[in-house]
Amino acid sequence: MARPWKISRKTAEMGVGIILRTPALFILEVWYKTDPLKTFEVTSDTEIIVPVIYHLVFVLAIAIATLPLKQLVTFYMYLVSCIMLLGSYLLSSLFVENESQEEEALSLTTLFENRQTLERIVLHLLAQCFISALIAYLVDMNNWAKFLLLIFTTPVFARLTGFPTDLLYVIHNFASVFTSLMVLFYLFNNLGNIIDICKDGINQVYFAVKTFGPIPVAVTFWHSVALPIQLLLFWTLMFASQLYTYFTTDKGRFYDDGWLVLILAGLGECCATPVSLFAFCVTISYTSYGILTLTKFYLQGWEAHPLENDAARGWTEGFTMLLIAVQTDLLDLTPMQRAFLMSILLFIVLSSLIQSMYEIADPVLLSLSASHNPRYFRHIRAVALCTFLWIFPLFMSYMICQYFDLDFWLMVIISSCLLTSVQVIGSLVVYSLFIYDSLRSEPWESLDDVIYWARSCTRVLEFLVAVFVVCYGLKESLLGEWSWVNSSILLIHCYFNVWQRLQSGWKSFLLRWEAVKKVESLPLATQEQLEQFNDVCSICFQEMKSARITYCKHYFHGVCLRKWLYVKESCPMCHQHITGPTPTTDANPHQQDPNDNVQNNDIDDGDGLNQGLQLINDSESDESNSDSDI
Repeated sequence: MARPWKISRKTAEMGVGIILRTPALFILEVWYKTDPLKTFEVTSDTEIIVPVIYHLVFVLAIAIATLPLKQLVTFYMYLVSCIMLLGSYLLSSLFVENESQEEEALSLTTLFENRQTLERIVLHLLAQCFISALIAYLVDMNNWAKFLLLIFTTPVFARLTGFPTDLLYVIHNFASVFTSLMVLFYLFNNLGNIIDICKDGINQVYFAVKTFGPIPVAVTFWHSVALPIQLLLFWTLMFASQLYTYFTTDKGRFYDDGWLVLILAGLGECCATPVSLFAFCVTISYTSYGILTLTKFYLQGWEAHPLENDAARGWTEGFTMLLIAVQTDLLDLTPMQRAFLMSILLFIVLSSLIQSMYEIADPVLLSLSASHNPRYFRHIRAVALCTFLWIFPLFMSYMICQYFDLDFWLMVIISSCLLTSVQVIGSLVVYSLFIYDSLRSEPWESLDDVIYWARSCTRVLEFLVAVFVVCYGLKESLLGEWSWVNSSILLIHCYFNVWQRLQSGWKSFLLRWEAVKKVESLPLATQEQLEQFNDVCSICFQEMKSARITYCKHYFHGVCLRKWLYVKESCPMCHQHITGPTPTTDANPHQQDPNDNVQNNDIDDGDGLNQGLQLINDSESDESNSDSDI
């Protein structure tokens, strides 16, 4: 019998801690938005009290956010008890107000004659007793002092004993003052415990920072209280309440302005303080992580395995949003200006997210084509996703150009979308070439050359986009308004996206050109030699209809040998120089290459073969990494 699903104690405690600590973020949000000197009417009597209460609210929020779970639960019990005392006070006020409108005197004799009055008084007594019992249970009062909580029942007994109705207010006020004094006495009696808890907490933090440093302590606190989840819950609730307010207060605005305008306005309202802005960036990180995880499962299904960097996925988008928001002084803008700027910021974040999705989809797409995977549904899903990834950035670029004038900054933003589209199209072209090769009856020996030129065309297009952005930036700097910021961005763009791309492409071209020259210098095997050899290529295990013969008389495909030469110029089988003895070697053709540490008589064909396959894979990986975008 399967064991029923059960929540662990640690998970339950974390969930309770998240729920109890999230109100601290709402308190900080309201505290930051409130100006005590403008919100409240400050007089000479309250000019000191109001700022003190204002800063005590901040201390309260910090206490809720940092208290250990046990003390936090105790704090909420006392807080609920205070709220219930307030409820008891309001209930007593309502009773006194209703009874003061009755003109006739009440006694025990007339009480049972009026059923409505009897029900009202009994119900009030039961409510006051229930509240008092619940407060005594929450604060763990086991002595006679718990009966003092029934002080708000005195107006009832005064009414039953025939007191005039105008005296009920006096009795109610006496009960209120007595309760306030009782609460103050209880706080004063436990003030020492509160100070000890604060002192112990400060000492623990001090010694932890002194021992481990501030950053490890902050990271430990970040994970121990699940602060990202608190920020996510806080911002989601605030944004949902903002949208609900828009929809309920002015439904016509929803149909006139459209849902996109309302969402941007809601985002602008929910990013008005450092707390809400940081929570919004965390929300973007979790949303991006969820989208990237769904992308991975969409491509690979339940067979997808988590990678080492999966936990870090999505945080790039959140950090990008935070960095740009700080640079653009988002908090200093008005709500409408924030909504206007939010459209550009979300465009940048969405561009980064699409690039991350492409980085997940690209290896899956190429592995499906290169391995001749027979699962056609996986091919359809991968091709459909890549089609979306190159069309959607173009659509976004078109839409943002409809609302904003094209300048240097907008050109830099749009260029990232164009580069993503170019990269995705290049991957689809390579995928199509691999699929075409798999449908052929015999291997396509020039496949490597075609793939190289296809990727070269992609790199050239990327380079042209980068050069166009640089030219546009130069035009803006020379003919338009010049600034240090634009010039700095232009220089950085020139170095990373132009100069480094040019260096990488030229290095790859020279490496391939040298390999082609060396392979072309080797003799081509005749048909008789191939029949006499009667074996497969030791690098790719495929049948050889044409081959090159190395100086050490080993046979390989010309394409396979060229890939090998990208990383090493020695024979995969015997480790001698491919084209002949070097000046540092003897005339003996069987002498070992001095760069190798393995003796010839100890080299096994299988070891050389495995090394060849591994080096070819490393070569292709290095070439791909060298061509990747900065």
